[in-house]
Amino acid sequence: MSVQYTKDLHIHSTISDGLETPAGLHERALREGLDAIALCDHDTVAGVPVMREVIRTHAMQHPDSPPLRYLPSIELSTGDGGHAHLLGYGLDVENSRLLETLDAMQQDRVDRCKRMLCLLRKQGIRLCCHVEEELLRPGTGRAHIARALMDAGVVNTMQQAFDRYLARGKCAYIARRYMSIADGVRLLTAAGATVVLAHPCRLNPDPQGLRALVEELMQAGLAGLEAYHPSASRQQAPMLDSMARSLGLLVTGGSDYHGDPGCCTKMGRMPSGWQDPEGDLQKLLERIGG
Repeated sequence: MSVQYTKDLHIHSTISDGLETPAGLHERALREGLDAIALCDHDTVAGVPVMREVIRTHAMQHPDSPPLRYLPSIELSTGDGGHAHLLGYGLDVENSRLLETLDAMQQDRVDRCKRMLCLLRKQGIRLCCHVEEELLRPGTGRAHIARALMDAGVVNTMQQAFDRYLARGKCAYIARRYMSIADGVRLLTAAGATVVLAHPCRLNPDPQGLRALVEELMQAGLAGLEAYHPSASRQQAPMLDSMARSLGLLVTGGSDYHGDPGCCTKMGRMPSGWQDPEGDLQKLLERIGG
């Protein structure tokens, strides 16, 4: 069972693979009654200053309205196949080492997209030139290609695009190179971030195996677990919550909202059972100095 919360610490914009601009997300958050959000675009911090300006402008235009609390953040892809995602809250978006690493990752995304489009052509699937040009830009991921295949009528759903062409082992899949999870934690920590393991049960649904991994990552600086995420079942969310608190880690929650039409994911909607979202948010803010 899922419920609506007033905090959503994991959303995406058009800066990476979301379908709404930072301004659009801000408007939606206010309409949904949220009071705190974190923009966690994939492998980029380009949206951080944009969202800050959106919130600053809104505060100037509506001085009597309570401001939407905003946490500068990122979702970093790490580990085997890039399937281990790290949320870095409160990071220094001008950290030179972080920016160099992210630039290299974005160029790798472009190169990968070129190769995947070539593989699709070998299957007789050729997208319009302007569509391919739009895809060959920093930040492009498989979700962008899946949406392009939907728009071209090649598939009916994004899941179908992955199942037929884009998932690991399928005809248009290209693996990318990723840093280890521990190295990702260290990179974000060095950039001043408070690091949280995103949707942990996607990584290892076995509680004992997951706990062992978490304890190992704590040595590198891991600070929290995203216990409340749509991927967590009714049994897994409280297990993650309990695990985090027993290890002295922060507890966070986020919808992973991307804005895809027909998707059941809604901003602020996560598994039920989060007893003290405000208290947990305050602990996170204390860690990042917010």
